[in-house]
Amino acid sequence: MRIVRRDIFSRGLFVIMLFSLVLTAGCQPGNIAVTPVPVDEPDYSCAYFYFLWGRQAELAMRLPEALEAYEKALICDPDADHIMRKIPVILLRMNRGGEAAVLLKKYLEKKPDAEGIRMLLARVYISLGQNDAAAREYRTIHRLDPSETRSLMLLSELYLNQNNLDGAEQVLKQVLEAQPESYPAHVLLGRIYLSRGKYDQALNEYDRALEISWSTDLLLEKSEVYAQQERTDELIAIYRQVLEGDPDNERVALSLVNALLDVEREEEALELLHSLKTRSGRSDRVNLSVARFYARMGRYDEAVVNLRKYLEKNNSSSVRYLLAVILSQAEQYEKSLAELQLISSASDEYENALALRVRVLRHLGRENEAVELLENILADGGAAGSPDLYVMLAALYQLQDRNEMGESTFKRALAAFPDDDELLYEYALFLDSAGESDRAISVMQEVLRRKPEHGGALNYVGYSWADRNIHLDKALEYIRKAVGLKPESGYIRDSLGWVYYRLGRLEEALAELREAVRLSPDDPTIAGHLADVYLELGRRDKALDAYRKSLELLEEDDREARDALLEKIRLIENSLKE
Repeated sequence: MRIVRRDIFSRGLFVIMLFSLVLTAGCQPGNIAVTPVPVDEPDYSCAYFYFLWGRQAELAMRLPEALEAYEKALICDPDADHIMRKIPVILLRMNRGGEAAVLLKKYLEKKPDAEGIRMLLARVYISLGQNDAAAREYRTIHRLDPSETRSLMLLSELYLNQNNLDGAEQVLKQVLEAQPESYPAHVLLGRIYLSRGKYDQALNEYDRALEISWSTDLLLEKSEVYAQQERTDELIAIYRQVLEGDPDNERVALSLVNALLDVEREEEALELLHSLKTRSGRSDRVNLSVARFYARMGRYDEAVVNLRKYLEKNNSSSVRYLLAVILSQAEQYEKSLAELQLISSASDEYENALALRVRVLRHLGRENEAVELLENILADGGAAGSPDLYVMLAALYQLQDRNEMGESTFKRALAAFPDDDELLYEYALFLDSAGESDRAISVMQEVLRRKPEHGGALNYVGYSWADRNIHLDKALEYIRKAVGLKPESGYIRDSLGWVYYRLGRLEEALAELREAVRLSPDDPTIAGHLADVYLELGRRDKALDAYRKSLELLEEDDREARDALLEKIRLIENSLKE
């Protein structure tokens, strides 16, 4: 009730003020909306009257009315900066940024030193996507007043939003030349150096900022420099420093636990967890951390105990899924299945839980049960919105050498999800593993017709052509494009090296295959390709090492591939003895 009376009072007061101003301005109260006539001298009463009117309309979100009132106020007092600032803001809110820019530029022709107006113009330019123009305005402000740095800070943020780190760095250095104690400049510069891996310079900036204004949050931000450098001792020291002042800081304590584990100081980590458990009022959360600690150490029974304690108080599907994972790692498969069955189909973990159920059933040799499970879910509509269940089911059929059922499953999936490019990609991989590589290439090309930037499909088609020693120029084009899309993929780098090998460009092949081995050191095929290139270059000792590495990585049951490698190794060993 009190709020209502206040609103009535405020509105009544506003009407009285308007009435008073109308009389002062020489207007009749029944004819308030008159257009003011420009005069040589500012009419402050008239300007104030229309300014109040505009403000009331703006608060009520009547923007056209507010704009009209502010424009009339500016006619009454053309030099009023506070009114001038209102009009472009209203124009921006009405999506009329271009008009706002024109108006502000006209004003600056008369008053080029109006810093606030120039700041507003920069803001308008940013809203219009004209970032270079905004940058010019910020630089003009600083040029007009070299001691002013707010414009430079805004300019640095503009550059950061554009990912222009060089520009942001130079501007922040300008700020620090004018104001060496600028806390935000030191922090932003520290972040830039951190993102660029310039760790010593980042530490220097964070230390300067901490001297100016110490805070736990900034100290923890500094710790990220040590984390990226894997300087665990310094990282641990920072966490302990924070905990001295805030011993109940659970987040930092858990970070300290992880850091201690990284340097294999397990007993200290466990002691810290137990001390945190006794101090914290959230023992359930600590139980969860203790469980993860035990799981990491392979102490599965203790991990299970702590997770069950957590679940006694919290029915969390994510924690139940974690419990099921740990039980499966502990080879307690039936118990794992029992937990997975308790995870609701409405939970976020449902599909992960379903995939784990399938893996456990496969491990137990109960593939038919896994197939029946997925078929029942699909029949009940449980896969709505998710093609992954179809892919799992097709893979199960393929494991049972029932490729026709697997293909039928994919056809059902593609009928349900005709526009899913990833599903089509999975279908092509299925065909490849079924020995139908020509059909697989055809389907991959359909993926590329739909999505030309699909890195996996580009790599598959390009590598298939290179492996067959056909269409090599086109294969190179595809794989280079795939590398651009996924530069950190060892498998795609391997494809690039292999097509170079087919083209006879051996030094380029060698460079790419070395990079592929670095990115995917455990792949026997990549190691074998590298060995082939070394052998072609006449570097038999290097080839022998690479072939031996490939043999070491091969599965024991892949007899055909192992025999082929053993023969290559034997031939090279004999040639080196000659």
